[in-house]
Amino acid sequence: MIERIYIPTVRRTTTQITYDNLPDVLKEKVTMVVEPGERHLYNYNCNYLEIPAKLVGSWTQLAETRLFIHKHAGDIKYVVADDDIIIGRRNSETWTNESNMESSRRPATSDEILEMFDTFDTWLDEDDIGIVGPSSPDSPPPETEYADTKGVVSFVAYDGRMLSQEIDDMDITCVRVAEDILFMYECLSRGINSRLSTEWMFDNRSMTNKELKNTRKVWTEMYDSQAEQPEDHFQTDKHYDALKIIQNKFPRGMKIFMKEGKRKNTKYWKRVYIPKTSEQWNSFFDWNE
Repeated sequence: MIERIYIPTVRRTTTQITYDNLPDVLKEKVTMVVEPGERHLYNYNCNYLEIPAKLVGSWTQLAETRLFIHKHAGDIKYVVADDDIIIGRRNSETWTNESNMESSRRPATSDEILEMFDTFDTWLDEDDIGIVGPSSPDSPPPETEYADTKGVVSFVAYDGRMLSQEIDDMDITCVRVAEDILFMYECLSRGINSRLSTEWMFDNRSMTNKELKNTRKVWTEMYDSQAEQPEDHFQTDKHYDALKIIQNKFPRGMKIFMKEGKRKNTKYWKRVYIPKTSEQWNSFFDWNE
């Protein structure tokens, strides 16, 4: 059973899209992760976890907060979700050739979100799967129910039984942005595989809503004024500096290049993944004996 849903949130004391769109039974599992100085501003009927004061205002606060959450969760099954997510569902015709709704996709109902959680819970019981989640609506869906060894971001379910054994040895707080990519590579390189659902999708509202976009602290507080903020954060030097750090750690996992005057990158998740039963993994431990 997925026991807890962590929602790290900053500067959104009255705007909680993820929480508001969960069924009531799942709202009972929510723990909002907040800064100590903002705790009194939140009035949602859920549990709260305050991050250590020393993390507030630090350059890598988001990455440090996520590390704090993983250690707090321990060896349970749990979700870590951005605070601005709406869950959607794709038409099953994509992978079964049989339609189950009028449109190609739509927002999920409460019962369907519960179905998604049940599915994710079952997947996390498979031997090598420790990270699962819904896919992005922006990417063309595969013709399968799910795809393994993929990047899972924004709304992620974890098997703490696997992750808690590795978390202390992971380097996941050395970048301010793209920290979710670094985390995925750290997990995959340690034999924790991922699964991305085709049926279930996430809609990250702060990527498209202008008002919410201006409250994305991880990006906005890198600049002294709103006028300095770029239109596309993902084309900035700060973003690509972080990607280069990750590329240096996992050179087989990423290619950075120019195309039509724009910086691009390709992530090779499968090149980073080392199954714990593989010869590479076993030889690594033999070498350390």
